[in-house]
Amino acid sequence: MKKIFISILTVLMVAGCSAAPVNNEAEQEITTLPAKEKPDSMLMSDSPINPTNLDNYMFLEDTMYVDTRSPNQILEEGYIAGFLNIPFYEFLVSYKPTENILFSMSLKRDENGEMIANLGEVGSFTPTYEESEDIIKDLFPMDKNIVFISTAGVEAAYLMNLLVQLGYDGSKLYNAGTFSNGMGNIIAYRDYEDAKYYCEGTNVYSVTVTPNWGELTPIEEIQ
Repeated sequence: MKKIFISILTVLMVAGCSAAPVNNEAEQEITTLPAKEKPDSMLMSDSPINPTNLDNYMFLEDTMYVDTRSPNQILEEGYIAGFLNIPFYEFLVSYKPTENILFSMSLKRDENGEMIANLGEVGSFTPTYEESEDIIKDLFPMDKNIVFISTAGVEAAYLMNLLVQLGYDGSKLYNAGTFSNGMGNIIAYRDYEDAKYYCEGTNVYSVTVTPNWGELTPIEEIQ
C-alpha cells in the first residue's frame, strides 16, 4: 500500500505525570488483561476493565492503550499517561463522507427498508478510500489486546465496532469506559480520586489536527 503520513500539530502537558508503572509488588503480578465474559460486547458496562481498576492493568506488553477523544479535550481535561491519542471523530470517522476521513458511518437498511445497522454498530461504516482498511490495520495491531477510553464510553464502542467489522477479534477489545463524563453509576476516570496515572489538563492552549494519510484512492460511489 502507499506510504502513510500522519501530520498532527499538538501540545501535551506532561509535567508531573509518570509514564511508567509504580513499583508495586502486587501490581507486577498482573501480566495480562482479564478475559471478557461477553467477548462480543463493546459496551463499557460489560468490560472487566473500568476507571476504578484500569491502573492495575496499565503498561502490559501485549496491550495497546488508545484514547479516542479530541486533542483539545486532551489539553483541557487531561489524559492518562501511557495512552496514545487517536481521535475517533473527524480523524478516523465522520457522519458523512469527508475528504481525509477514513470512514463515514450511517444507518444501514436492507432492500425492504428494515434496519440492519444503526449508527456506530458493526456494518454501519463505509470506507472513503480504497486504502482505508489498510490504514486502520496499520494503526491498530490485530495481534494485541487494545484498551480504549473516551469521553463517555461511546466513541470507544463505535471504534471497537469498526474494528470488528474489519475482522478484529472482539475478545481482544476492551472499552475501559469514561474519562471525563460519567454515565449513570459509572464513574469517570478523571473523577476517580485514586487515579494515579491521571495528568491534569489546561485550557491555555488550543490544538489544530490535520490528518494527512498521503496519496489515497477515493471510492467514488459510497452507498
